[in-house]
Amino acid sequence: MRLFDRHRPILYTPAAVLIVAACATGSADTAPTGAADSTPQLPPITLLPPPPDKVEEVVDARTVVLSTGTRARVLGLAAPGECYSGAAVKFARDTLLGKQVHYSRASESLISLRLPNNDDYAALAVSKGALRAEKDDPVLTEVEKSAAQAGLGLWGPPCQGHDTTPTHPAPAPPPVTSTPPPAAAKDCAVTYRVAKEWAGGFHVELIVRNNTRTPATRWTVHWKFPSGQRIGETWGMTARQYGADVIAMSPDGNGSISAGGQVSLRFNAAGPTAAPTAFELNGKSCSLG
Repeated sequence: MRLFDRHRPILYTPAAVLIVAACATGSADTAPTGAADSTPQLPPITLLPPPPDKVEEVVDARTVVLSTGTRARVLGLAAPGECYSGAAVKFARDTLLGKQVHYSRASESLISLRLPNNDDYAALAVSKGALRAEKDDPVLTEVEKSAAQAGLGLWGPPCQGHDTTPTHPAPAPPPVTSTPPPAAAKDCAVTYRVAKEWAGGFHVELIVRNNTRTPATRWTVHWKFPSGQRIGETWGMTARQYGADVIAMSPDGNGSISAGGQVSLRFNAAGPTAAPTAFELNGKSCSLG
């Protein structure tokens, strides 16, 4: 069954044309005996609908101005709420503006409107969720329930059936995480790599980098062996060992590492291959790289 089969009847009032044939009365005299009844039959009363009228202006979603100058509100529709009033007016303009409609008066200021396809405008607007039905209109109230269950128009987001736009609490700001600042670059960096090993000994490649903007003159590199290792042959350096402590320097003791430059040192050592955990260049701690 079509949605709009149940609608309120339209009463055609202003331009109805009543066609009544003149009625002839019989002679006051008694008809001659045996004469046929010559009283004419009255034609049926014909009630014609008014011609369609054009919607010239949509004042709001339920008030229109017709080309005849009639300004009236559509029967059965409640005033739109703030949340969906804009959408309701757009629906009314798209549906009615410039269209030929039939209307009938319910009162001086209330009318019913039918579209060219004979759909009732009030029922259509409520069925699409463009407007609410007035509470005292049982037909439109049923139509409104169907629209609400389907979540159409004002029954969906953002209004969700409310006349005013729902306010949602602002989302909580993300937690502030404290990121520790990056460690400051040290003035030097050392790479310690065991390149070869054999029973009772090993060979190390040692790279020392100067990260400053000034040369490291008369450089010395200091570290401690962790497991009793003893340094042996050296290349690119001279080494002195005092217990676990080792001090390495350039072969002539006057070597320089340029700003941003590096030196490559090598040595053999006896003992396990456990690596030292700290190095110093000219008394300043170096990072391990």
